[in-house]
Amino acid sequence: MIAKILIIILYLIAPAVVLRACRKIKALNKIDPILILYILGVIVANTHIVPADCRGIQKTIQDVMIPLAIPMMLFGCNFKNFKASVTARAFVIGVLGVALMVVAGYMLIGKHLGADGPTVGATLSGQYTGGAGNFAAVNMMLDKQGLSEEKFALVATCNLVVSFFYLMFLMGGGVSIARRIVHGKNLKSYNDTINAEEYTNDNPYKDFGTKKSFVQLVKIFIAATIVAAVSLVASNFFKAGTPLFDILGGDYSMVALILVLTTVSLLLTNFKQVRSWDKSFDAGMYLIYIFCFAMAMLADLSQLDWKMGLWVLIYQTIIVFGSLMLTVVLARPLRVDADSAVITSDTLVNSPICVPMIAATMKNKNAIMVGITNGLAGYAVGNYLGFLVFKLLGGVIAL
Repeated sequence: MIAKILIIILYLIAPAVVLRACRKIKALNKIDPILILYILGVIVANTHIVPADCRGIQKTIQDVMIPLAIPMMLFGCNFKNFKASVTARAFVIGVLGVALMVVAGYMLIGKHLGADGPTVGATLSGQYTGGAGNFAAVNMMLDKQGLSEEKFALVATCNLVVSFFYLMFLMGGGVSIARRIVHGKNLKSYNDTINAEEYTNDNPYKDFGTKKSFVQLVKIFIAATIVAAVSLVASNFFKAGTPLFDILGGDYSMVALILVLTTVSLLLTNFKQVRSWDKSFDAGMYLIYIFCFAMAMLADLSQLDWKMGLWVLIYQTIIVFGSLMLTVVLARPLRVDADSAVITSDTLVNSPICVPMIAATMKNKNAIMVGITNGLAGYAVGNYLGFLVFKLLGGVIAL
């Protein structure tokens, strides 16, 4: 019992320790906290200091995080701001670029990914439109066809490597190349009201301990729990022994859970009070950090398929750099400026957290608004796209 309590405490405080270290230690403040949590989790898992009988509670915590995190991350998103035509067109070509390269990459090297190929493609579709939350949600959605803990950690780690080189490319000259290719007017101004500071604050958790924030967090947690409960009830209608199971010819309960979760959360953003919860996104992100640490702590390095890891790395490189190329190439005929195209690709691949970094490289503050808007929209579509890609890769495309 004591060991299980200590494990729970470790999960709760590990992200806080890592986030503080990233802020205080100069060598760490440019590294994604998720990467550090993955590394720490894998180290803990492979030192075998966690008792075997704690594995059950580890999996329980892991399974609870995503259904709570998705609503929290969506509650504070004001999609009514998604109105500027150029921003919308940039989002469409960005998502289209990801989807096309996931399929094209799978057709090129899918046979080297084995039976997990469609799942890898589906989870990466979620990752490169909505980030780590959608990556995990799509994998959970696929249930028995999802990646094992070891393969999940492998794919996630490879993604962080590719994403790092992608950022270095953009900051080292990629923006200039895109501007020459598009050769049009760069972004100047948008009448967009999204508060960029909410997502670029060095320490978004600094006032979580205040009474006002605590009251809001309680409301967020209650709302997220209700949404998760409703989604769980809805998913039961798709299990074995139900009419829908017979009609669909299989168990789609996990698919229903995630998609209902996403849809209900999006519907709730129509309420002004829900959109006003400015702590919601960061609270959900903290749960994602816990999930990543928990997933890594279940990974056994001796079970990793390193050969598959090489092909996953190649696949991700094709998707990330290929989608950037497609987004930039399609920008000119669709009258999207280079900065909007690049910042959209960046926010889909790396999440809104990295938007200010690339906007600084562009010396274009207005790009922040486009990047954050499209990044938030990516959170909304990532789960849907992941499911569609899985069905396409697994049922339509023959290797």
